[in-house]
Amino acid sequence: MSASEGRKGPQSGFECTDAACSAYHFMVLDTTCTSAKTVVKMASAATSPIIGVSYEATAAANRNVGVNHLAGMIVPLMVNGVTPGAISINSRLTSDASGHGVATTTAGNHVGAIALAASTTAGEVIPVMLTGPGAHGAS
Repeated sequence: MSASEGRKGPQSGFECTDAACSAYHFMVLDTTCTSAKTVVKMASAATSPIIGVSYEATAAANRNVGVNHLAGMIVPLMVNGVTPGAISINSRLTSDASGHGVATTTAGNHVGAIALAASTTAGEVIPVMLTGPGAHGAS
């Protein structure tokens, strides 16, 4: 997939502080940055408030990366359907330590998307629907 294939609607460019940011990964705000601009990094935990999914990669830190962020958008996301388990259609997805989507039903986990395809593979890219900020694993 080319970077432009991830563009499905409104998106924004943000500076990414990761040494290299990968495409189709969950993104969060980098709250350690003290600059006046909005800065992001790849999500690294299920409890991180997810703001969207990257649609392009960067080769170095402090480069701009495009992020799809509108709730209801259908975008590609790299998932891990092996650990902690398989992803089913309609699974609520949170982030693992690498910014990949993983299924969750745990209260307190931030849900960034709903799976629109199943996966039992690590590193597979599937279509998902973004949920927007504030969605949680269990009600």
